[in-house]
Amino acid sequence: MKLTVLGGGGVRSAFLAKSLAYNAHRIGLKEVVFLDNSEENLALFGQIASYIFKTIRPDIDFSLSTEPKTALQGANYVITTLRVGGDGSRIRDERIALDHNTLGQETTGAGGFAMAMRSIPAILDYCRLIEEHAASDAILFNFTNPSGLVTEAIIKSGFKRRVYGICDAPSELIRELPAILGCAESDLQVECYGLNHFSWFTHFTVQGKDVTDILINKPELYSKTAMQYFSPELVRLCDKQLLNEYLYYYYYKEEALQAIQASGETRGEQIAHINWEMREELQSIDVKARPVQAFDIWMKHYLRRENSYMQNESQQEKFNTREPLTLQQFIEQPDSGGYAGVALDILEAVNSDATKRIVVSLTNNGTLDFLRDDDVIEISCDLSKEGMKPVTPIHVPTAQKNMISCVKEYERLAVEAILKQDRSLAVRALMAHPLVGSWSLADKLVTAYLSGPQFTSWQ
Repeated sequence: MKLTVLGGGGVRSAFLAKSLAYNAHRIGLKEVVFLDNSEENLALFGQIASYIFKTIRPDIDFSLSTEPKTALQGANYVITTLRVGGDGSRIRDERIALDHNTLGQETTGAGGFAMAMRSIPAILDYCRLIEEHAASDAILFNFTNPSGLVTEAIIKSGFKRRVYGICDAPSELIRELPAILGCAESDLQVECYGLNHFSWFTHFTVQGKDVTDILINKPELYSKTAMQYFSPELVRLCDKQLLNEYLYYYYYKEEALQAIQASGETRGEQIAHINWEMREELQSIDVKARPVQAFDIWMKHYLRRENSYMQNESQQEKFNTREPLTLQQFIEQPDSGGYAGVALDILEAVNSDATKRIVVSLTNNGTLDFLRDDDVIEISCDLSKEGMKPVTPIHVPTAQKNMISCVKEYERLAVEAILKQDRSLAVRALMAHPLVGSWSLADKLVTAYLSGPQFTSWQ
């Protein structure tokens, strides 16, 4: 079996390489290719990932490539993790939104739409290559953000292979809950429903017993998990349902906007500065010849990124901060899975007798009866060799239905606008988005985002 990663030269590629190496046996991997259109990224981050993978699984053929056709030839599985336009485009997206006094977070709102304008055409180019060169039964796992929008665009473009949108945010929160409840991870069941970066968690059971009231009344839930950004009162107002961390931008909209504006630096600018310093240090050494020193440099700067997550927006220190590790410690530490774990869980479950519950983005097909069948949703699924069975949530409150319906209308229009390169549809999309919700604002934002030279073909 061959697996190809599109965007394999990203800063987080070391984690992906480790996860794939430790779990290769679960799906019979024999070959792994990390593809990136940047030779510089492969020479830095790709080389670190290569060393980690080959140290763990020297028996598996691992390579770095800038040649898409070769990398995709005969691939059975493809994971996409692209950042089209790099840090510079992210900064521009965020600044345009902030200049118009609205949130520019990179995966939701105006910033998410601008990112989708770049991500979707790039992904569809790769989809054509996948259909031409990958195995006839290849499976595509999309992690490219905004993941829900991109996954919906892939499916609606007519792509003929199986597609799953994957994200590590839901699984990370779910993994934090057993420690709060004092139970084994395997004993806890959770339902997740909604859209990517716009989902809720409900129906918490431990060995079949409902523990929702116990969970939401635990003070540690609001201090030692990703729920640290939300008030217990808000959880009660949401009918005792927990919230995806990205819902912070909706429920605390004005606080997030004011905090970002007061900080004087967007998240994109913060990341770009860290990445620039990381590259400068890495370029001063021979990364391939000195993997231990290269890893130490990478780890130092990566932790600056990771441990400052959402600080500007929430004015809070992140509770679950990571501690620095040496290269040997990183390799030996048990794998936490991440988005690669979601993909591997899917692949393993369809070939085993066990049933595993995961959160994935896929076509609705009646699971949420207030949405269209062809809408892409984020939902808990029970996976086994019998297939993937979405878990219809026991209760979706009216408030959540209304919010999801509103954001899904934006997503439908956004995908259509990008596939057709239609400016008026783009304005309609942002008008529908609750973080914009104004024709005059949507029109100004679309005009600003389309001012780049790559968008001259838009109507």
